[in-house]
Amino acid sequence: MAKAMAKAKVKEHPFQEHIDALRAKQTQIHDSFQRDKVDGKAQADDGIQDLADKAASAYSKELNFSLSDGERNLLMQIDEAFTRLKNETYGICTNCGATIGEKRLAAVPWTPYCIDCQELQEKGLLT
Repeated sequence: MAKAMAKAKVKEHPFQEHIDALRAKQTQIHDSFQRDKVDGKAQADDGIQDLADKAASAYSKELNFSLSDGERNLLMQIDEAFTRLKNETYGICTNCGATIGEKRLAAVPWTPYCIDCQELQEKGLLT
């Protein structure tokens, strides 16, 4: 019975679903990075002699690495979201201080902005 009482007293974090989503996305990106790293090392030149083939191969490798730029930015946004959780400012727009809607947080749990400020940011009007 003491165990049941202890479990009943433990409150789940109010943003637990978002924390779980952030951790899942973070893990997905890390796993993808590890696969890309292994695949990149596995892609040898295979004795390619043709200059056009070498250029195409180099372009493909560069494209794979440039895609990871977006993933790096997303990882930074996820880390910033964890910092806001720690500082108890998660769910509050970092620009205007308004509460970020629950539906928005569910869709984009790493977002620092409410929908209005996100639109301003996308238009380049947010500094």
